[in-house]
Amino acid sequence: MRPADNTHNSIKKLHLKASAELDKRVHDDISAALAESEKTESAIRQPNIWRTIMKSPITKLAAAAVIIIAAGLFLTVMQKATTPAYALEQTLEAMQDVRTLHMFGRDWGNLEFEMWIKLNPETGIPDYCYMYHPQIKCLAISTPKLSYQYNERANRVLVNSGKLFNINVAPARLFEELLQSSQMENSNIDIKIYHEPGPETGKSLIVVISESPNETWKGFVDPETKLPVRLYCLKKNNRLGSIFKDIDRIEYNVDLPEKIFEFEIPDGAKIVDMDKEREILSDPQYGISTEGLTEQQAAEEIVTQYWDAMINMDLTAAQKLYPSLDMNKARDSMPIEHVENGKLYIEPGCGIGKVIPCIIRYEDGSLKEWKLIIKQRNIDGLPSCVIAGFYNSPVEIE
Repeated sequence: MRPADNTHNSIKKLHLKASAELDKRVHDDISAALAESEKTESAIRQPNIWRTIMKSPITKLAAAAVIIIAAGLFLTVMQKATTPAYALEQTLEAMQDVRTLHMFGRDWGNLEFEMWIKLNPETGIPDYCYMYHPQIKCLAISTPKLSYQYNERANRVLVNSGKLFNINVAPARLFEELLQSSQMENSNIDIKIYHEPGPETGKSLIVVISESPNETWKGFVDPETKLPVRLYCLKKNNRLGSIFKDIDRIEYNVDLPEKIFEFEIPDGAKIVDMDKEREILSDPQYGISTEGLTEQQAAEEIVTQYWDAMINMDLTAAQKLYPSLDMNKARDSMPIEHVENGKLYIEPGCGIGKVIPCIIRYEDGSLKEWKLIIKQRNIDGLPSCVIAGFYNSPVEIE
């Protein structure tokens, strides 16, 4: 049985009997709640009156009646298309027919990107992805068999087998989960749905806000197509925002450009085999033991050893900690002081490991913040960690 069927059956089973006295008390409570809500809510947003009503000094029986009647009033005030279950059900149904997506948005570094996606017709999960960042001239192409990351400025290509992007959730799944949550009595997901004019056209759009302990996102749904046209991450998470932060425009089922998911390695480009790089990161001869250390302590220990080796120009020792170190590039810029470490954290879009910021001073007195990726390992029962790379380019600190 589909989640939508559960919703319809539940509605059919609803029965409520109330006395005239209870009706009056319920009406009074709803009126008071609406009056209080109107003081704080705008005319566009629909009032959230649940907490106000539940604080009223009425009996448990009356409270139950208030919730049911208030729900009916809430759904009456809103148009039918914007009721939680109905709106989500319509969007979920519309997304079953989606086969391709064309998106424009920004990643967690606020860099703009254009992305093409081809979904698996059986699972709805992205099989092929094309992502281009025009500001930094970087292209990523992900396919089930082979993937590429091309940096035009450096003329370098990273090649790896299998998919590049870890997008294992079908876009429709997000709305399916919301629909299921909207039908649960004790859901930990707070769903708000209301109308709001679009920023460009002024056309009224359905706004869906989903807030849970781990993630918060806001979507704009076209009331005609029932498809989301914008998605924004309001709180960092590891699912919707693992690849991107904001999507400003989404187009559906558009024709894919010819050979969009094919890539030819440019002449003279440096090729990096990422499969071999991953093997090296699992080699116990690299990295340090983390026995008895917390993740933060382990991260601070390995980056301290790494920067000390760089300051002393001991590149062999540095490479033991960071096996992918480019020796030639490292010689071009030698630090003179490791100033401080920051707190280890999860960086959205970085699936290799956690990131630790480091402040480094150079001969000319300048300070730069480097973000090192720390990969935790357990090889033959022995815990260890290794530096897997740098997250983005260093940022100069004034």
